[in-house]
Amino acid sequence: MPKALAAANDEQVPSAREAERREAFMRVAAGVFREHGLAGATMEQVAAAAGVTKVVLYRRFPSKDALILAIFAEAIRRMKAQDARPWRGYGGGMRGALAAARSFEDGFILLVRHGDQHPAYRASHAQLRRRTGMRLRSLLWYPDKPPPEAERPPLLELSLEPMISFCNDALAYWVEKGDPARDELFVRWCGQMIRAWRHNAAELLNLDSPEQEWPFDTEGLLP
Repeated sequence: MPKALAAANDEQVPSAREAERREAFMRVAAGVFREHGLAGATMEQVAAAAGVTKVVLYRRFPSKDALILAIFAEAIRRMKAQDARPWRGYGGGMRGALAAARSFEDGFILLVRHGDQHPAYRASHAQLRRRTGMRLRSLLWYPDKPPPEAERPPLLELSLEPMISFCNDALAYWVEKGDPARDELFVRWCGQMIRAWRHNAAELLNLDSPEQEWPFDTEGLLP
């Protein structure tokens, strides 16, 4: 193997290991923050739960705020990663969002429930709301892209705000309290709520987009 390639491979292994370790620390920390609160939990408690010294923790996260923001960024990254996949209908879309939220459960719940309670974290909370709003907004013109902001109906954002809260809160509630064996019931309920919102919002906003007969779910898991 050429020396340059071997060196590159050697660099990638520690980077991958370090990324895994950072994620492990964030998962432990998110659990501690959920138990003790963002304000009440300390880095000492996180380090103890992770089985490391504070020095090891601070080497990766220079402050508690930096650790919390890293947790929120990871939760958002996972949601956006599933957004990049082709849309699979209302049911398939909600199933993907649920899987992404559950894959980083404590971090997602913290972001939804507590991300807007401190000025340092509000930008992350707003970023999650923008992500959800973008997904909902795109449904009103799908399969076309939404028009430029200046050409959108004045009431569009007003119609979006409560639905954004519904989607994020419903996911957080189900991830926290729902029975995974009943996920398909949740997916159907939530997907039907979004479909009804889309139909009513398009009518209220007098959009030209026709009411397409999209399949509820193209993944085959729902009738």
